[in-house]
Amino acid sequence: MPARPVTSTTVSSVGELRLYAIGIQELHGIVGAAPERIPELRELARREFAPKKEPEPAGLLSKLGPIFRRVPAARVIPATQPEPRDVETLLAGAYVPPDRIGATWRVLEALTQAMAWGSTRMSVTAAELDDLDFALARGGVSASFGLRHLLNCTTSINLIPVSGLTVGWQRNDRAIAMAGAYRSALPQIEIEEQRETIASLATWLDGFVHWSKLSATLGRPVPDLVGFWAS
Repeated sequence: MPARPVTSTTVSSVGELRLYAIGIQELHGIVGAAPERIPELRELARREFAPKKEPEPAGLLSKLGPIFRRVPAARVIPATQPEPRDVETLLAGAYVPPDRIGATWRVLEALTQAMAWGSTRMSVTAAELDDLDFALARGGVSASFGLRHLLNCTTSINLIPVSGLTVGWQRNDRAIAMAGAYRSALPQIEIEEQRETIASLATWLDGFVHWSKLSATLGRPVPDLVGFWAS
């Protein structure tokens, strides 16, 4: 069964739903960013993906580099690990080569997280996602407030989709309404773990009221609900 959401996020994980409170306009503004925003976004990405300091190699093994295909202890960059060129491509709204699509989506999500008012995540498979929506429906929650509906509402981000990742969103007012609907369904949810998961989601969604008020004072758009599901 799905685990209770926690208030942090990772950039890539199989069977994980990651939710962010961020204005959809701000999300769109990352791809092909306005020139005045690029330095800030570039710095956010640099902080997120700065390479971790590797330990110094020790002993005789560190001196045997030439007989290996690579130097022992040298950092291996996975195919989906973002590089500076991926950041620049995303911010410019330029063409993304097929072999860099996964890395570019990771940059987008990292910047989404950095800009979001709040985030949460939950481990969930496709079957568990459907079970949660079914439990909500039995509690009287409209399907339009379900997690599947959230993921089915495309963000229209100008990036080629990547296999295994679904991204969707809901408007601010619907995110606020989801909190109340989820809480009202709790007495009808029989399975304890599902009840705890939905209660935690409702508590996190309650934050949209505060974040919406705060956004007005800072001149930012009210946050919408954006979901990244790695399946």
